Amino acid sequence: MMCGIIGCISGENCYEKLLSSLARLEYRGYDSAGVCLLSEEGVLRVRKKKGYVSNLAGKRLAGGAGIGHTRWATHGKPSDENAHPHLCGKFALVHNGIIENYAALKEELLAAGEVFLSETDSEVVVRLLSHAYRGDFLGAVREVCARLSGSYALAVLCSDFPGEIVAARKGSPLVAGAAKGALYVCSDVPALCGEAEFLCPVEDGEFVVLSDAVRIYDAQGRQVERAFSRVKSEQRAASVAEGTFMQSEIAQIPRALRDTLAGLEDTDFAPCARALRGAKRVWCAACGTAYHAALSFADLLAEEGFCDVFCSTSSEFRYKTPLIGEKDVFVAVSQSGETADTLEAARLAKSRGAYLIGITNVADSSLSRLVHFNIAMRAGPEIAVAATKSYNAQLVCLFYLAAQMLFFKRGAVPGWAGEMVSLPEKAEECFRTFGQMSALAAKLRAAKGMFFLGRNADLPTALEGALKVREIACLFAEGYPAGELKHGSLALVEEGFPVLALSTREALFSKTENALAEVRARGAYAVLLSQSEEVLSRSCADCKVLLPQVCAPLMPVLSVLPLQYFACRMSLLRGMDPDKPRNLAKSVTVE
Repeated sequence: MMCGIIGCISGENCYEKLLSSLARLEYRGYDSAGVCLLSEEGVLRVRKKKGYVSNLAGKRLAGGAGIGHTRWATHGKPSDENAHPHLCGKFALVHNGIIENYAALKEELLAAGEVFLSETDSEVVVRLLSHAYRGDFLGAVREVCARLSGSYALAVLCSDFPGEIVAARKGSPLVAGAAKGALYVCSDVPALCGEAEFLCPVEDGEFVVLSDAVRIYDAQGRQVERAFSRVKSEQRAASVAEGTFMQSEIAQIPRALRDTLAGLEDTDFAPCARALRGAKRVWCAACGTAYHAALSFADLLAEEGFCDVFCSTSSEFRYKTPLIGEKDVFVAVSQSGETADTLEAARLAKSRGAYLIGITNVADSSLSRLVHFNIAMRAGPEIAVAATKSYNAQLVCLFYLAAQMLFFKRGAVPGWAGEMVSLPEKAEECFRTFGQMSALAAKLRAAKGMFFLGRNADLPTALEGALKVREIACLFAEGYPAGELKHGSLALVEEGFPVLALSTREALFSKTENALAEVRARGAYAVLLSQSEEVLSRSCADCKVLLPQVCAPLMPVLSVLPLQYFACRMSLLRGMDPDKPRNLAKSVTVE
């Protein structure tokens, strides 16, 4: 499960702290939520419901120790019964991850007479705990974890130990936190923003005990010394200025670009100079929106003739037996730094001797600790499930990295690198297109599907525009190479079918116009986005959107902005919540 978990020990307001932390975890995407409080008398009190965290509101549950959960269903449909926490005997448990051997363990428990109340793999774990328990809380958790295959982040209560929580991690993110009068364990940093003052990452195979202090133990039960760091300003809680988080986050793109560029200027790339200078090949792996950013990076390096550049979705990279090895550079891109497939791809690349560079938006993430050199985006907290400002910031980080690679390889920075400083101002200019894109969304809200077309460097942007419409407007949309339509997909174009095309490369202006002519001849409603007034004036498109002027290599940072806003407006006009698209989670921490 791609879930959010929280555990809290607090002398006062533990219930309220759990609910506020769960509300901050809503960005992960979820279908049910629940909490369990343990009183000083050893009584476990549970409240869990299908639907939103707000459904948990009601009479305050008493207790100074508690655990909470937002569930994204994998094993079993969304329901009150399948919601966490799960209870058995003296134990209550919340779980993020997937227990791969749960079926065999469940058969064992059924044979022993256990009766299951849910369809989840997580209930197997709490019933195993009840069987293994002989008075040693941490010992029982360690014993059970040794039997689990797959991934997990667990937080557990035991009625014999009021005021104590035991947590464990393998393959799923976990962080401990501390504040005056409260201790925490959580699956994600943002849930603790505004609550915890200090944070400490938990490594794979480690166990955490919260009681009067935070104690961390290794797999052998030996206590581990671990330093806490103060919560950084970029980790602090986000707020909505108006409307939805997605609308606010799109409005924050210029600021995110300024902050990211400032951070890049302060980043010392000397530690990776040798690896970049001697790079034989460059590999990129990412998922979803981050993959589209990686495609733009690969296009830019290929255009500069840097070296062989290979780009793959992380899930495919792992199973293609790639020829990556020493003297290769592997670039992993993940907004959260916890994307399971990207982490596994990075581990594979590292095992084969590649030099790893990570690009993340979350400090102290699993990816940032795994790679040899991490580049920090400074987009700030992003709460909406669908990425917007983090995508623009990823592009800036990747393009800046490309400029550094070229500098170390050739001794000179490419000319376009100097124009990056203008991107925040140009992004603000892009906002002028929003009125036109809003009107376009109103016109197309009833469409049954649409194409986004692009050639060369415009193709990743077309792919991202289509993904945004699929994610938050729940409408079929396909990003497609403009020259490929006639090889099959033109069959779907009929009267009124929307086709949105990007044309930002001068050498390909006429080629993209040819594709628009083809779809218009078949009745399509054609939209063209370009920075060239001349191209727009000559185009046969029904709707023409003028983009700001910037050098061609940097256009992907800007040309996606109108498409992000268009998708957001489509979502709202179709009666949907762009912040919480159905079936999706922001931080995909399972395969």
